[in-house]
Amino acid sequence: MSLFQLSPEILLLIFDHVDSSYFRSDLSRLTVCKQWSKLAHTACFRDFYVTQRPLRRLLSSPYVRSSLLLVKDSVKALDLDLKGFEDWDYTPLREERTAWTAELNNDLFYLATIINKSRKLRILRIQATSEHHPELLLERRDYLFLSTIYTFLSASNLTSLELDLCGTRLIPDHSSDHSEGFHVCTRIAALLTTLRRLRLRMRTICADVLKPRQHSTTLRLNEVLISLSLSNESPLITSAAHAKCCGSSPGGLDQLIADMEKQAQDLVAQMAAPKIVRILTHALPGIEMRAFDVLTGRTVRLSDGAEWDDDGEAIEDEVSDEESEIASLSSEDDG
Repeated sequence: MSLFQLSPEILLLIFDHVDSSYFRSDLSRLTVCKQWSKLAHTACFRDFYVTQRPLRRLLSSPYVRSSLLLVKDSVKALDLDLKGFEDWDYTPLREERTAWTAELNNDLFYLATIINKSRKLRILRIQATSEHHPELLLERRDYLFLSTIYTFLSASNLTSLELDLCGTRLIPDHSSDHSEGFHVCTRIAALLTTLRRLRLRMRTICADVLKPRQHSTTLRLNEVLISLSLSNESPLITSAAHAKCCGSSPGGLDQLIADMEKQAQDLVAQMAAPKIVRILTHALPGIEMRAFDVLTGRTVRLSDGAEWDDDGEAIEDEVSDEESEIASLSSEDDG
């Protein structure tokens, strides 16, 4: 039987198997024939990965409306990769970079308003790393508007949310009358009733991010990973910084960690089947990554380059072993 004699349902199953990256790696694969093209475009935009420049080209295209409608009707996973200003052929004036920032956020806002109308969108990933000059290490500049992220978080059907925004603080958009009043942590918390997976790293955060609007014991959420460490967030930038509390916290970092761990414990009690709940930090001087496992009450050490959910090495066990060894030596001395 010819491939083109297969039903649309079978073709879509085949396209699911080869993955959307098969089409993105060679766009000519979208144009085999008219019947093929319609189904292939749907599969191509099911997992929509986009960076700043392709997004600008897409929104500048005369076919932008039809393209975005196709994305809206197809997308299940949206993956945004942001790196800040990248046109370093020369050192731009501050005004140029400010204009670029406004344009980027306008593009992202437009994308968000379209994507939020999707009935299929389930996964949202946004990564924003520090912008950097290839030769000169400039002071980190914030480039993502709070109102932009707030708009993306208006999606109503998300089951997985990953925000790694350690490269920029979320700055108020002065063209918006309401952005000053936005609190991104409470907006994220409003999604806890539908989410099953939550991963966060932001420069400012507070325990409100783990407070569901209504108490429940049947939350489908089963994975929560919050990193308060901002270390090594860019290949060219090494930082030993931790996140700061959104509001004024007299206790500083220690209080933020305590509040996050306490609220995470409260959240676990509302989860029907929790699998992993962790709060990640680091210890100096070697920037040793550590994760407090809320389900076990233990802290583990993570190796360099480890994933946030890796097993790690239990720190408490090491302390107990050392204490046992000291006690044993003491007993031998007494004897």
